[in-house]
Amino acid sequence: MPEPKHDEALVNNYLERISALSVSAFDGADVGQELTQLMREAKRHCSGGNLDVLTSRLRDRIDAADREDQPQVRDTFAMAVSLIQG
Repeated sequence: MPEPKHDEALVNNYLERISALSVSAFDGADVGQELTQLMREAKRHCSGGNLDVLTSRLRDRIDAADREDQPQVRDTFAMAVSLIQG
């Protein structure tokens, strides 16, 4: 199933920033406040297909972190999805 029409650069920008926070979380940092701010920004700048694709790719990263037994990383991506939907 093809992805909805979206801005690949915009989606990747947010994925990279969220991934950087997940690395910090893996290292033990509390990234909750920064992630909350980032996801508010993402919701403002991403509309329609962009937000759908971002959410889908975050879910893929949740699954990958589960397979790699990285709970802090998984939880960061899961929190990002929850903040998008909330």
